Amino acid sequence: MMVIDDLKDQIPLREISRISGISLSGYYYKPVKRYIQRLDPAIKEKVRYIASERTTYRYRRVWAVLRNSGTEVNQKIVRKVLKDNNLNLPAFKHRGRTKARNLFRPHGPDQLWQTDITYIPTESGMTYLMCIKDCFTKEWQGYRYSRSCMARDAIRSVENAVLLAFNGSVPEGLVLRTDNGPQYISKEFRSAMKLLGIKLEYIQKHTPEDNGDIESFHNSIKTDYIWPNEFRNFNDASIEIEKAFTDYNECRPHSSIDYLPPREFRRKFLNDSAFRERFEKKEVEVKLDEN
Repeated sequence: MMVIDDLKDQIPLREISRISGISLSGYYYKPVKRYIQRLDPAIKEKVRYIASERTTYRYRRVWAVLRNSGTEVNQKIVRKVLKDNNLNLPAFKHRGRTKARNLFRPHGPDQLWQTDITYIPTESGMTYLMCIKDCFTKEWQGYRYSRSCMARDAIRSVENAVLLAFNGSVPEGLVLRTDNGPQYISKEFRSAMKLLGIKLEYIQKHTPEDNGDIESFHNSIKTDYIWPNEFRNFNDASIEIEKAFTDYNECRPHSSIDYLPPREFRRKFLNDSAFRERFEKKEVEVKLDEN
């Protein structure tokens, strides 16, 4: 470079570049000192703590827990901290999904619920969990955990959800979607729903994807709360399910509602007009992509 400086007053720079093989960009390049921002050790510790407490959470959900508690940090940083500490989980691959066929689609809370049955194994025998989920807010509205799996148990799960969500008074137009299980197509169950003022919507046979919200929900419940435990009996499982009900609604971030817990999402959607408009715009974009 010193040679070029000595000759540039006598010979054009382009000619010097051709003869010397030094590019003009190389000559003009001036290195800039980079300042690398170091991550606050306190944030690293928070990431490690959340990952150790929530062992089924991947990096996006860990990031969401931090964000929802007021700690601003980039998702990539969270992923790097988890990777460096061997806490990162493999990416989850969703199964192939199909479009719902002529089924009601909610545009707000308390319009569409789904219900189904899942099995909870214990050392003393199999038990049954019947859950109710709001398909818009993703709230776990109620459940019935029982040693039996009869129509009366299915009715009780809906009654519990109605009591918790509406204090017993069902809003007009509420739809309950379910499969064609014997509990749900029974005369006893259909009569009870009619008395409650809930419209029933049955999916076609052999199409569990049409009841996808509750199917996915049961998988999440088992992954985060059931499978990490070994229940000795019905009472042990009942205690953990009760804890899971509160944690799922109040703490666990949900990916499809801006990584907010379901109850927090309901509050923001109903009370924050800017958030509601942004979320509705995003939903329209998703529908356009599906079409």
